[in-house]
Amino acid sequence: MDEQGNATHARGTFNVLDENLPPEQQVLGLFYAKWILGALRAAVEVRVPDVLAAGPRTATEIAAEIGANPDALYRVLRTVAAAGILDESTDGRFALTPLSAGLVDGAENGIRDMFLFASDPMFLRPYENVAHTVRTGEPAFVEVFGMTFYDYIKVNPASGALLDRAMVQNHWPDMDRILDDFDFGRFPRIGDIGGGRGQFLARILLRHPRCTGVLADLPPTVAEAKAELENAGVADRVTVVPTDFFEEVPSGCDAYFIKHTLHNFDDDKAQLILTRIRAAIGNNADARLLIVDQLVRGPGEWDTAKLIDVEALSVLGGRERNRQEWNRITAAAGFQPVNEPEPNALVLLEYRPV
Repeated sequence: MDEQGNATHARGTFNVLDENLPPEQQVLGLFYAKWILGALRAAVEVRVPDVLAAGPRTATEIAAEIGANPDALYRVLRTVAAAGILDESTDGRFALTPLSAGLVDGAENGIRDMFLFASDPMFLRPYENVAHTVRTGEPAFVEVFGMTFYDYIKVNPASGALLDRAMVQNHWPDMDRILDDFDFGRFPRIGDIGGGRGQFLARILLRHPRCTGVLADLPPTVAEAKAELENAGVADRVTVVPTDFFEEVPSGCDAYFIKHTLHNFDDDKAQLILTRIRAAIGNNADARLLIVDQLVRGPGEWDTAKLIDVEALSVLGGRERNRQEWNRITAAAGFQPVNEPEPNALVLLEYRPV
């Protein structure tokens, strides 16, 4: 943190406070994010971006189309526009900007479902009582909803469906860097453990036509994979294995990658998953474990992994990890590190079996 209250890091500066206030009051600027998020979520829920995809409209015109109160809608939209997410012209019309274009349903590289999922009450309400987690070490989610997050989505099918759609849209730009920099072609058969509908595995196979893949995830999840793999043109090179990775991981792969999944679990559960992967590798000394996840930066450094870690802690009961923490749980499962990537939004950690 610099003298002006800015969080600094290798990629620049992120201002988290309001410098227009006296220093002892600047943390009040954090509330701006809450107000903007509430307004933007409402706009997305009532499908304002979908209406604006056809061109600029006044709040009255939008309200007539979606069945909303014109005055209330205008006041919400001007807040969103003040944050630069929509454009408000002097003639009273609102328009999409590059920041809101991805919130249109069906937009190329869109994030509408991801946005609605991440801002859903099932994620926001636990933040009302993070202090419970601090006091007890238990997820505030359980205190609020009376069950774990994973039990909640099982008994709330609509939430589970939103999760599945959001994960399809969960495309981090750093993932492209990993695909460009790492030679997945070294491995003839690649296992995607907890791979959802297989969209990431499909991207690897498209880049490496000599490789084949195994997609392993829970039965209801991989049931949706066929269409995804067929649309990508790789279905004939993928074996889909319905399984619970806490119980068993399919054997016979030259590399096992697990992307953005282990941070959902505490060390004991993450280590159990890694142990199942190690058992699947068996005596294949040339096989590799590939973990795609975040790598927490050092003390005082700005780091989105540290922010997401609070959500992992209070909602999921999981954790983000630094390199020492990753090495500890992988060593306990029977792996040693091969590479040393710099901390980043996403990294690929390569391990060999021992």
